[in-house]
Amino acid sequence: MKKLPILLIGIILLSNVFGCSVEERLFSATQFIDENDQPYGIEQNDNRPVVVTPDYMLMVAAGEIPGKSNVNKSGRNIKIDAGVTADIWDGGHTGNISLIWVAPTAPRVHDIASSHPSDTAAGPGARTIRIAGLRTWATPEVTETHTLNGRSNVATGKFVIIHHMEVITKGGTAVNVGAITATARTDNTVTAMIQPAEGQTHMAIIGIPSGESAYATSMHASILSANTTGAADIRMLFNPEPDTELVNFITRQTAGLIAGGSSNVQHQYNPFKMAAGPAIIKAQATSSANDNDISAGFELIIANN
Repeated sequence: MKKLPILLIGIILLSNVFGCSVEERLFSATQFIDENDQPYGIEQNDNRPVVVTPDYMLMVAAGEIPGKSNVNKSGRNIKIDAGVTADIWDGGHTGNISLIWVAPTAPRVHDIASSHPSDTAAGPGARTIRIAGLRTWATPEVTETHTLNGRSNVATGKFVIIHHMEVITKGGTAVNVGAITATARTDNTVTAMIQPAEGQTHMAIIGIPSGESAYATSMHASILSANTTGAADIRMLFNPEPDTELVNFITRQTAGLIAGGSSNVQHQYNPFKMAAGPAIIKAQATSSANDNDISAGFELIIANN
């Protein structure tokens, strides 16, 4: 019983020696790492010691967890008709580029161009864009920044997938006046697209290289429809060998949406769903009524193997 007062006296003496309060010596810089490599610490709250665990997802987003990053992939398909199956991406709606998104068949140079001349270096629309993707299925994600030249093509480096594009600088009229596309040479297929005035792609599609794994933490989907009847099926799809073939996908998750106004679904994965690279992950929908406007996406933690 006498050891505690002696210990406190010792702490007080040490605190006086180092010129700080007892609370500061005990709690200001105390940090530990638990068995899951997550940091935690002790701080003072109303003169009481409190164990504090930082938000893990926030630390991943801030780049404070080595070898890990998080990704929010959200896409929209503004028009899927009855009996139609379509991927959730900017060019996938009925009457647009391709209902089913198509990856380049090999590492391809892409031509970046707008459908409007105002998207150019000194124009009133989009001026520069950043693209993100994989050069091969065995190498990590890279980014490139390009200055637009209106309807004229601007060449990129070689990519097996471009899964994100966004406007970096713009003029005063609109974030982007025309539709901006990335078209794979030789294949002549559009890998990514920014719809007018959107400023970035909305494609629920991502490539994961070998050497990395994706851990899905959640998925979401919603529907807007003027129809009073009908529905849509949402599927989360996974291709585990894009380096070999690009067509066949495994269904990892399904969800149903009801038309006639609006409907939405959210699903949290516990435990997380894991997909080892190389892989393509995407969202797809099948509609039972005309003119369904469907959004869907997923959240991932990307980790080095």
